[in-house]
Amino acid sequence: MKGEKMYSIISNIDSDIVEEATNYKPKKSTSRFLRSKWVAVAACLVLLISTVSGLTIYAEAKEYKAAISFFNEYSLTTEGLSRGEIKSIYRDITTNSFSYGKTAEVLQKSVGGYEIFQDNPTPEDLENLWNYRNSSKKLFNHNPNAKGALYQFDYVLKYDNELKFDVYDKVIFTKSVDGKVAWSVDIPNMVHEGYLESDDFVIVFGSTPSWSSANTTYGRIAMISKDGKLIWDKTTSNGFKSEYVSSVVYSENSLAVFSRGDLKYLCFTKLDMDGNSIGFTKTEVGNYGIRATAKLGDGFLVQLNHSNTGDLLMKIAADGTAEDSFTYTSDKDLYFITDMIEYNGNIYLSANSVPKLDPEQSNAGGRYDIARVLNEIYNRTVLDIPNAELTELMRNNFTAALLVCDPASGIPQTFYTVKGSFGAKLSISEEGSLLWNVESITDSFFSPMTNSFSIGGVSYVYKYAFDSNGKIISQEKTGEIVQFRK
Repeated sequence: MKGEKMYSIISNIDSDIVEEATNYKPKKSTSRFLRSKWVAVAACLVLLISTVSGLTIYAEAKEYKAAISFFNEYSLTTEGLSRGEIKSIYRDITTNSFSYGKTAEVLQKSVGGYEIFQDNPTPEDLENLWNYRNSSKKLFNHNPNAKGALYQFDYVLKYDNELKFDVYDKVIFTKSVDGKVAWSVDIPNMVHEGYLESDDFVIVFGSTPSWSSANTTYGRIAMISKDGKLIWDKTTSNGFKSEYVSSVVYSENSLAVFSRGDLKYLCFTKLDMDGNSIGFTKTEVGNYGIRATAKLGDGFLVQLNHSNTGDLLMKIAADGTAEDSFTYTSDKDLYFITDMIEYNGNIYLSANSVPKLDPEQSNAGGRYDIARVLNEIYNRTVLDIPNAELTELMRNNFTAALLVCDPASGIPQTFYTVKGSFGAKLSISEEGSLLWNVESITDSFFSPMTNSFSIGGVSYVYKYAFDSNGKIISQEKTGEIVQFRK
């Protein structure tokens, strides 16, 4: 009789019968024949019970082994779970029931989204990089062959007779379309931080120039029409010794202007469409710089950055008051946000993910994102590393991550990841798709004697498109090459 059939038969035996047989005690007057008969029956029942127990243990062990294999295959955490809970979750998922309470908890802890796989750099990629580096078309910051609109800033200096050196005179803001200049606008007394483009206008923002520690700097903001006419030009005056505008968000026929005051305040100024201030709020946040801002429901989400403590996300109400702040980290990784955008009611964040350092490891002077790579180099007897080996270390260190924030809470969750890459610019296509640029680390070099960076290199740009439900609908290796410095 096969084990499966035996188990099927055993499973149908009434448990009361088994219990009665197990507890049976023969009377002293029982004849030898009856005693022999009951001894035989008892032996059969002992064998039957032993078989039940053995098969049950075997089946349980087999299911547990399958459950553990399943957990490992799909990177599900078993932390804090009993043997029975692991099996229950395994059955819940594999039978598509999803009704067991612990299942959702494990999925939330373990399933961070979806990984997008990219090919490693090919020999052809490296050959193209070689030809690119040795050509005269090193267009890292400006590409006249680029399709669509491109904005560019150029500074004009003038000699100051009193100071006896050149100072900023103006910035020239230029729009090119398909490589041809469409218009240029002169904006005096401005050092730019960035610009905001809408369907009807472009906002350019920054600060007044500064050439000494005693000089007071103010925020600067200007509106330009779509055909290149300067509509208005404003200088902020909020009582700070130093202020610069870091970001502008267009919101309900007004402008939300975010600036940094005296290197410790997050400032919010609401402007009407003529550039007049209709509200101002400041929040002391310490030495955090403003990286990016985006609409979040009726308010805003602001990304603040500190060189030592990493990124901080702050939820700001419609009137500019701070409501909440939080960081996005996991048990194993740190995230450095590179861009933010509102899309289909959610906030999407492009980020770089790097493994957290062990307590005994150096943070390389606050450069947390490349600390693991630098520690590997510094532990060598010779302070040098081949480009190919360094590139492999960089690819193992960085993962591009696309995060999506819940519009109510602002708390981000992992959505998509790409290993060996940097998360880059987010945008919306003409068709209404979300576009995510990912820079695949292709070649790296070590530059220990350079003040501004330690590791440099180049990356190929991949572009991923997502529909309104967050589903990836296309991916493209654009052929564009960009430079990075870390």
